[in-house]
Amino acid sequence: MSTAFSGSAAGEADLGFDLRAEVTAWLREHWDPELSVEQWWRIVAAAGWSAPHLTPEQGGRGLPQRTGKTVRSAFAAFGALQPPGGLGLLMAAPTILTLGTPEQIARHVPPILEGRSGWCQLFSEPGAGSDLAGLTTRAERDGDRWVINGQKVWSSGAREADYGMLLARTNFDVPKHAGISWFAFKLDQPGVTIRPLREMTGDAVFNEVFFDDAIVLDEDLVGGEGNGWMAANTTLHFERTGIGAGGAHAGFPTPGPNGGILGLKAGDAAKLRAPEGLTVTLADLVELAKEHGRAGDPAIRQKLARLYSYQQIGQWNAARAKAETAAGDAAAGTAIASTGKIAQTRITKLAAEIGLDILEAGGLLAGADAADEGKFSNAFLFARASSIYGGTDEIQRNIAAERVLGLPRDPSPDRGRPYREVLRGRATRDDAPPAG
Repeated sequence: MSTAFSGSAAGEADLGFDLRAEVTAWLREHWDPELSVEQWWRIVAAAGWSAPHLTPEQGGRGLPQRTGKTVRSAFAAFGALQPPGGLGLLMAAPTILTLGTPEQIARHVPPILEGRSGWCQLFSEPGAGSDLAGLTTRAERDGDRWVINGQKVWSSGAREADYGMLLARTNFDVPKHAGISWFAFKLDQPGVTIRPLREMTGDAVFNEVFFDDAIVLDEDLVGGEGNGWMAANTTLHFERTGIGAGGAHAGFPTPGPNGGILGLKAGDAAKLRAPEGLTVTLADLVELAKEHGRAGDPAIRQKLARLYSYQQIGQWNAARAKAETAAGDAAAGTAIASTGKIAQTRITKLAAEIGLDILEAGGLLAGADAADEGKFSNAFLFARASSIYGGTDEIQRNIAAERVLGLPRDPSPDRGRPYREVLRGRATRDDAPPAG
């Protein structure tokens, strides 16, 4: 069976040069396994390989977003420690670069690119998931700082992060979308409690986070007070574009002081492997088909071809979203990114299902004694979450319907009302005696 399905070069022909060869040549000159992880990542960031899709002025190389996969693949093939992973690179850095002040950019972006800072997302709440604007975590001004009280949920990587992208309500007396602000929030402080949430895989990727008079400085308010909804949509745009391009990676190698690897030798850290079961790549499936004698099976080959096609379309769709945004049509870019996020959900689920198809009944088993140590069983279970995280498929379809097709918005009796009145009305209804 041809290994062309790996897609390593298929999407790079339009660059005008061999990116993989360039990365490999750079690694031959610079890779030193005796350096610490922190030293190595500084060198990687200085060369623009941490986020090659950023402009050179921002710390990247001005390449398409999809090329991040090729860069990381070339690092892995060479045996070098890959650039840092995580939500800081995917979401926080581009948001701060877009909306932050020069001081905020200088304070937060270099540590993200150099792997010295790890980030998580602090958006969703028990009562504000799909209706994210209904959040009630409070930020109350106290001089040059803000006091935070409330709760967040489904925050992946919060226990390893040292910073969070925090949405909090700074004004209850305006409509709910208008009273939100976006903060770069430092997690390592009193008043912050993080608890893991166990998933059906047995892992605890997600967490709930509690704030009890926690503090964030006014200098870390990004985008201006009351502009958090716009900032949140900027963050979600980068998330969906990254996911849609297949360029998101699950925070490995883990960056930041809580990741536990900055002091290791880079060569030793390069031998570490991400926890199995969260992501299945096309290359994984091609190799699996060969190992289990299914490489010639027409049904398996057709499914792999379908997966490859979906991935290529996803990359082109992400490039289109970026082009629309760069051309000044942010609404169209966001809507296209939403369709890409839906497509990536399909890709994630299909990849896991193909793994089980190849392994047949044995693929359903979990644990160290199972086929591939249960990786594909775990991936199948975790893939159910892909239609929820990053915004549910239903929300993405609504965005596309409203912004691309021009369909009317869902009715909202809360629109235009001060959020304090909305909450008061809900409390009255909740306290009312049962009818009859």
